[in-house]
Amino acid sequence: MRILVFVTFLMTGSAAFAQAPSPTSQAPVDMVEVEPITCWWRTSTSAVRIGESFGLTLTCSVVETETNKVVPDFSKLDPTVVQLPPFEVLGGGARAGDLVTPGKRFFQYDYRLRLIAEDAFGNDVPIPPLEISYRIESKVQGGDTTQGRDQSYALPRASVRLISLVPDDTSDIREAPAAMFTAIENRESRANIMQTVAGVLFGLAGVIALVMLIGMIRRKTPKSAAAAAHLGPRTILGAVSKELDEVQRASRGGWTPELVGRALAALRIAGAYATRRSIGQRPALPGETPQEGVIVVRSFGRGEVFVSGAATTETAAFANAPGGLSDALKTLTVARYGRAEKFDSMADEAVQTAIRITREQQSAHSLIREWGSSFSASVVDLRKKVWS
Repeated sequence: MRILVFVTFLMTGSAAFAQAPSPTSQAPVDMVEVEPITCWWRTSTSAVRIGESFGLTLTCSVVETETNKVVPDFSKLDPTVVQLPPFEVLGGGARAGDLVTPGKRFFQYDYRLRLIAEDAFGNDVPIPPLEISYRIESKVQGGDTTQGRDQSYALPRASVRLISLVPDDTSDIREAPAAMFTAIENRESRANIMQTVAGVLFGLAGVIALVMLIGMIRRKTPKSAAAAAHLGPRTILGAVSKELDEVQRASRGGWTPELVGRALAALRIAGAYATRRSIGQRPALPGETPQEGVIVVRSFGRGEVFVSGAATTETAAFANAPGGLSDALKTLTVARYGRAEKFDSMADEAVQTAIRITREQQSAHSLIREWGSSFSASVVDLRKKVWS
């Protein structure tokens, strides 16, 4: 019995092995033919009246793979160029953005048409046939591309039915509908209201501009020689920055009491702006020599102005001063007025701190920020005057 079962198994296995495909044989592959380009029309309505505009959409699908690409000729499909008699192509058409899917690219054109014909009432009017020229680009070895010959594709047919008739006494079927008297009156009334509102707003703008101009003129009118020589923060901080740069360059050859005094005078002015303390300034007399602690600021049309600051180590410590201002003032004060002259690297660090604080104050008193502060003050002053 065992021998019979074994023989039966061998016979079954041999038949199955004989029916199994060879590993070297290849299964047949089904080849599917694909159209390079396919297009279709779509209308916004299936029937129109005479002179009525309607939408016509052309959608096309082209093959686009890694090896083959269909390149259509779009020059004849642009809404400003295409002609579809007896339909009249109106303005407002456009091309939508392309959509890309694996192996396909879709493009679409939207047109606005209207039908004007004398013998088409009650009939289906076909859209005239159009042809799209295209070429197939194929990639070859090495990354180069080859272009095939020019081919053409005939767009499918579509039609629109004309359902309305024109009366015999109609003189022009393109005539626009007449506006009603009520619509004309409403438009005229709305235009008058808008014109009145615009006049009132222009008048208020003129009053505001006049008040601001008068305030600026009064603010800029000098009252005395000292007021005429008064310099703004930007000019003074610019001179302070220049003074500190000269001191830093000169200190590379060694510190002297005069250099320390110049650095201290400049830092006191920058520290006064940082702690929001007043700045002393007065016009220089002819032939007058500046004393220690004073910086000479030269301004066009105002001559020389002596400027000094009152910032000290104590005032910087109690005020909301930038970091390092108090220590820099202390270092330079001890180096200049201490019992023993001690010029070390601490003086260099103090000058670097002074330069940093000066630049911060220059940014805080920039032209844009000054204009913003002046404008805010003018608005507040104007609001008070208006309410009063």
